[in-house]
Amino acid sequence: MINGHGDDRYLFNYNIVADFSSNVYYKGFSQELSSHLMDCLYKINNYPESNAQRLQVALADWHRLTPAQVLVTNGATEAFYLVAHAYRRKSATIVIPAFAEYEDACHTNDLQISYVHWDELHPHTFFGTDIVFLGNPNNPTGAVLDRLTILHLVERNPEIIFVIDEAYIDFTTDAISLVTYIRLYPNLIIIKSLTKTYSIPGLRLGYILSNENIINHILPSKMPWSVNALAIEAGLFITRNRHDMSFPVSTLTLDTQALINGLNALGNISIGKTHTNFFLCKTDKGTAADLKQFLLRTAGLLIRDASNFKSLTPQHFRIATQRPEQNALLIKGIKAWMESF
Repeated sequence: MINGHGDDRYLFNYNIVADFSSNVYYKGFSQELSSHLMDCLYKINNYPESNAQRLQVALADWHRLTPAQVLVTNGATEAFYLVAHAYRRKSATIVIPAFAEYEDACHTNDLQISYVHWDELHPHTFFGTDIVFLGNPNNPTGAVLDRLTILHLVERNPEIIFVIDEAYIDFTTDAISLVTYIRLYPNLIIIKSLTKTYSIPGLRLGYILSNENIINHILPSKMPWSVNALAIEAGLFITRNRHDMSFPVSTLTLDTQALINGLNALGNISIGKTHTNFFLCKTDKGTAADLKQFLLRTAGLLIRDASNFKSLTPQHFRIATQRPEQNALLIKGIKAWMESF
């Protein structure tokens, strides 16, 4: 899906005051990381490592795996396409609503797709496909599955490859990463992202963690030099300094709840339960597309029209928490929208 994602500000001729459409941490990347990348600009004069080998080693050390269990990618999106290509012309189940690139990657690689709604998922669910794509936390809802439920699914379906998208795992305290279980389950793939937590989506940096056999099966689908030199340097800086680049999930959780409370007070909006900094809303008036245009035009605020997520409606939109003063602007803007009817 080339278009239809969040943070599509480039499509609009408006001054964006606050972007609620992107799930990236709102404070932006650190000044230390910025200075480091400035010092590394000279590296764009040469080709990067063909497979980001130094970062592969650093990430393996971080997660206590071997380098052969790590594949660095051009964002998590490349990871989904690599998995789909490696298992092309097979079959996949997607737990919906879900990030659209799971489905697009499967379509591109001729996988037969089945769907299971998140609300219908339980520990004894049986999947009759070769692969299962599952976001935990889920995008766009912010819902999570507990570790035991996922592991039960993995154990119950041993012939099926489970692709667990953990791009937003740092944004919640209610989900535990399954990376430590890679050694125990040969049918487990974990996909991670550094762009959301560390606010570098423009650099595109993600990675796949799995057992060596699966990584070797995926690797031939990957083109060389897909991860650029600055992205590699950013990743190396983050791995070296991750303990100092703390992520204030507790503060973000409080800000999110305050925003939800403010929106609930308006009425005419249904808000889904979330465990992250983003959540799904449904307006009782008009459509999400109309609300998006109203907020852009009147306040310079950008939300995510979620109508293109499978199983959602034209009334659904997604919000990602921003700074408290920006959250107040959003509440004010949506109130004005409601009062315009």
